[in-house]
Amino acid sequence: MLWNSLKNHFKRNEEKTGGKTESAGLTDIGSKRAHNEDALFLSDEAGLYLVADGMGGHSFGEVASTMAVETVSKKFLSSGREKPAPLLTEAIQEANSRIYQFSQEKVKVFDGTETLTGPGTVGTTIVALALSGETAIVSNVGDSRAYRLRNGRLALLTQDHTLAAMQPPSGKAAPATLPSKLKHILTRAVGVETKVKIDLLEEPLQPGDLFLLCSDGLTNMVSDARIEEVLSSPSSIQSACDILIKEANRNGGKDNITCVLVRPL
Repeated sequence: MLWNSLKNHFKRNEEKTGGKTESAGLTDIGSKRAHNEDALFLSDEAGLYLVADGMGGHSFGEVASTMAVETVSKKFLSSGREKPAPLLTEAIQEANSRIYQFSQEKVKVFDGTETLTGPGTVGTTIVALALSGETAIVSNVGDSRAYRLRNGRLALLTQDHTLAAMQPPSGKAAPATLPSKLKHILTRAVGVETKVKIDLLEEPLQPGDLFLLCSDGLTNMVSDARIEEVLSSPSSIQSACDILIKEANRNGGKDNITCVLVRPL
């Protein structure tokens, strides 16, 4: 499959310069995890950038994130891309269906004692950036994030789909403070149900914009203020990726860490 031939390439440091865009990406296992369940994809030629953070235990999180990145990138690359926004939504929905079917029907046995059966046991977050002409299209499910640095100011472009991020209806009292162990529970993920609600944002590009896609292994360890400082520095975007990953590990590295930086030129 497409991803099998590219997976090792995308798991390493990556820096590209296309005709109108430069990008860099890096993923790291972190300091506490036994394996890396994050996946990433970069294509300056297609103007598509993806980060996925899998969940499911054992290797199933890696299966889910890899399946999501493979499905979305393959559909995007094989299309005419005349309408990238609906195409992106359609591709993520297709990934959702594939992962959901896997979680229901596929049985994996480890050491003869542990099995995966039934729905809802495997899933992944995803955050995507598609560049089309003078427009940036951002789509996400879960708590992997997209940021934009513009004129030295960092802005969060996505909303986390977690218990902690849920807002009470207008006029309702805020819920009681959640225990810390529950705050990061996802309320939405790719592959957990037959259909998934996908957030989509379109906005015009401005000269000098820099986009960051990342998993929560970065944002749980490095503050937005520090991310802004790093991205505002004159270093290369590959160096900025390296600095962010090292800082996340230095601050605990409790999860896999992935970041992708994209600068339209």
